[in-house]
Amino acid sequence: MSRPQWILALSPHFSDPARLRPFLANPIVLTPAQLSGTAPMPVLAPGRPRVAFGTMHHMMALLRHPVLGDAVLDRHVALRCSQYYRHVYPHLGQAMVLAPVAALGHLPLQRMFGASVFVRPDGNNKPFEAEVLPTDPERVADCARRLQHHSDRLIVLSEVIDPGTEYRCFVRRGRVFAHSSYPRQPHVPAPPAVTAFAEAVAADLAGTGMTMLTVDVSLSGERLRLVEVGGVNSWGLYGAREEDFVAGMEAEARQAHDELWG
Repeated sequence: MSRPQWILALSPHFSDPARLRPFLANPIVLTPAQLSGTAPMPVLAPGRPRVAFGTMHHMMALLRHPVLGDAVLDRHVALRCSQYYRHVYPHLGQAMVLAPVAALGHLPLQRMFGASVFVRPDGNNKPFEAEVLPTDPERVADCARRLQHHSDRLIVLSEVIDPGTEYRCFVRRGRVFAHSSYPRQPHVPAPPAVTAFAEAVAADLAGTGMTMLTVDVSLSGERLRLVEVGGVNSWGLYGAREEDFVAGMEAEARQAHDELWG
């Protein structure tokens, strides 16, 4: 069988698609006009496995394409903290609660978390930056004002911890196929304890139907914690081997295509 067709969405804000080009066989590179919606997408016949890589914005746009959408393996709705925490809460290793942004000024944050709290958006698309927020009322009120136009969104509130070293593991159907530390260089491979932990997290998410995941893990001393679960079509590679990433993505593209189309 021929290799799956790759579709790359190049962007000045995300260098990894360009980094993959030397490892791919004749990828389709979408033009800026196609990515902006001012030119039609390429016309491709159905029937061939495809896999896409680019920014989250571009991948979510590609999902709406009747043929090329099959190249995106991510399930963005299921990747919200409010969706997957119920399956993996014990792996988080710290107190985390979900609340609407509008609740920020009304929660007893000092009693709940002490002098500071870590605040992050619920969704992977990160409509605002995560931050460590001092819990004194004035600073909380200022944060609530800054985020007021997100008042209908959920946020995650959690303990402030020392995460130690963080690792990104790409997992396909329960098995890690590429990995490295992140975000700071030098990037190093994840130790076996980290990849085993990532696979345990993926096992607990197996019932959600998400077959391809990034599992971000922190290692502080001997303490392992789940940082975040994400997708694979728009997540940074950091120090992962390109060959391993391409092989894992192509294997899933073939299997997903066979399962969908027989």
